[in-house]
Amino acid sequence: MRKILFVTLFTGLGACLFGQAGVSLGLGFQYGTARVFDQGNTLREITEPGALINLRIIPGSIGFFARLGGLFPSEVQEGDLSLSYGEYDYILFLNGALGPSFNVPLNDRFVFIFDTGISINDLLYGGSYKSDVDATWEIKFNNMGQTYVQTGGRVFTDVKMKEIYNDVAFGLMGNAALRFKFTRSVYLELGVAASFDFLRLRTYKFSADFRGQPADWHKDFPNGKLDDPADPQELILESASKWGVFKQFTFVPSLCVGFSL
Repeated sequence: MRKILFVTLFTGLGACLFGQAGVSLGLGFQYGTARVFDQGNTLREITEPGALINLRIIPGSIGFFARLGGLFPSEVQEGDLSLSYGEYDYILFLNGALGPSFNVPLNDRFVFIFDTGISINDLLYGGSYKSDVDATWEIKFNNMGQTYVQTGGRVFTDVKMKEIYNDVAFGLMGNAALRFKFTRSVYLELGVAASFDFLRLRTYKFSADFRGQPADWHKDFPNGKLDDPADPQELILESASKWGVFKQFTFVPSLCVGFSL
């Protein structure tokens, strides 16, 4: 959901800014490689096709750019871990960047563009399955030599269990592009982007989705604060996050068709 909102905001911002001169929006195809390596050894490699959206605001020779692309790997191998699309609901590699952009007209038809800035690359994948959740509980307590037992809770059937993994990388990128203008507004752009990421955040969440279950399902769990504040219909069973330093290199050629003012 957060990725969908980000894309919507990104395109909406582009649409709002199109009333200004020097604004261009491009949509296109990319075929990229992302490689994680250490001491000369490749630990993970993703080489897949994908899509790209580019927004630039360059009123003169210097301006601003933002881009968001996605690769759609069918299988990812990292060490002994093998990720296959058939075993997960989705596997995505999102590559985004933002920063200053430089515009150098070569003649009436060709323009050289160079972008540089911060890169944000994210490998995310998730799976789900249906299972029963046993929320029954029993409490024993003693009072004046007598043992009392109190029970509660129930068993929920066909609960959707979800696992979500995020591997977000942060670094620096550069993109060199050559734009050919068919008309004053319509152009074709060939670009080659590369980034080097050195900081990563890995997160994991295992949760139970209680949509379709009785509305009072919270009462069957002793600690109601375990539910996800971002989604009150989910119960987080396990979560983890870890920052680390690593090396990831991406190389992404792209071809875009766009419209500019």
